[in-house]
Amino acid sequence: MRKFKEQDRENIITILVRSFKGNKSVDFVVGKSAKGRKILMEYSLENCLENGEVYVSDSGKSCVLIKYSDQKRKPLKLLIWDLKLAFLGIGIQRISKVLKRESSIAEIQPKEPFLYVWFIGSEPESQGKGEGSKLLSSVIDIAKKKNLPVCLETSTARNFKWYENFGFLVYASSAQFGFPFYFYRKDDML
Repeated sequence: MRKFKEQDRENIITILVRSFKGNKSVDFVVGKSAKGRKILMEYSLENCLENGEVYVSDSGKSCVLIKYSDQKRKPLKLLIWDLKLAFLGIGIQRISKVLKRESSIAEIQPKEPFLYVWFIGSEPESQGKGEGSKLLSSVIDIAKKKNLPVCLETSTARNFKWYENFGFLVYASSAQFGFPFYFYRKDDML
């Protein structure tokens, strides 16, 4: 795994747009269009570059976007991305529903600092070949070095066992969005 380089930008967006096609949680936010997913992934990438880190697998076919919960820098470029996401990605008719969702997620997330796995994805043809596992293992190592728990959410049933195999435990769940949504946490601090 290696850190993000500017030349990775389009590849990362493509990986995430493709790997999150049909994801209930992403669809809730931006609808089912590839355009909406693309805007969400561009927004998320910018946010993680400002408030976290972005990594790419050695093959370039998988990536992970992480945020640090105690970093909340909001330069002008992220404010512009907020507006772009709201109006071009989410759409005016869904904004209040999505803001309510984000607020309820924030209420459930831990109050102490944590490393947040916002998105981890692999090209569909690369899924199940161990690249995502290597990335997640590396993220867990980063969290250990920083003495932080790792948190994430998922609505994808096939990922439940995968996260649990890494030692993640469900600490909360919700069905208020119209589908099961699980909050996972791993405490492996040194």
